Amino acid sequence: MPGREPAPIEVHKALADDTRFRLYRYLRLSGRPVSVRELAARLSLHPNTLRPHLRRLEEVGLVASEVRRGATVGRPQTLYVAVPREEPEGSEYRLLAEILAGLLSGPRALERARELAREWGAYLVVQGGPKPGTRLPARRNLAVLQEAMARAGFEPRFHRGSQGSVEIVLRACPFRDLVEDHRELVCAVHRGLIEGMLHGLKPPLSLVSFEPLVERGVCRLLARGRGARFGGRAQEPDA
Repeated sequence: MPGREPAPIEVHKALADDTRFRLYRYLRLSGRPVSVRELAARLSLHPNTLRPHLRRLEEVGLVASEVRRGATVGRPQTLYVAVPREEPEGSEYRLLAEILAGLLSGPRALERARELAREWGAYLVVQGGPKPGTRLPARRNLAVLQEAMARAGFEPRFHRGSQGSVEIVLRACPFRDLVEDHRELVCAVHRGLIEGMLHGLKPPLSLVSFEPLVERGVCRLLARGRGARFGGRAQEPDA
């Protein structure tokens, strides 16, 4: 059955679920039609749990199904296969990232990557921030931070707390494709970017806690200013 090219938003919503992401990845790696029984065994889940997820992947055009009859009398078997898709623009950079990531191993290399990420984080803040020597009101300071995070590829959500603290939920991690094979490096770069952005604000914020990948593609962090309090209405993070 020929598949259709799914819209980006449909792909994002379908693969945001962990089970569907694992199903699709296994089918892509298999490169052949796979039965529900095999998928259930590989993912350690009941076939009835997988079927609605497979239907959803099929609805958005990521998976196709075919019914195959066996040589003997019996119930026909439904097999699923990943639908080939054209690689998105910029896929050559993914290959470059994989190659370079393989060169960065060991504590010293990871710390160097984190240092470079701090520099880039500070640079992104300066791009959208005030002139040197200017101190911003707390509300505008957070707007500069939000713009810098969005420029880096994140989808930040802010929740202002007490005593000058702000909780930030980061969705749509720009390094998600590399996480599975290079998690330690990705988290080091991710943290360095955040540290650089916070330090580059005027006045700066301090990183109190950083929780990478608390959910698929979602990180949380807590930052605090030096004695400042954030006024105004908070922007609640998405559920």
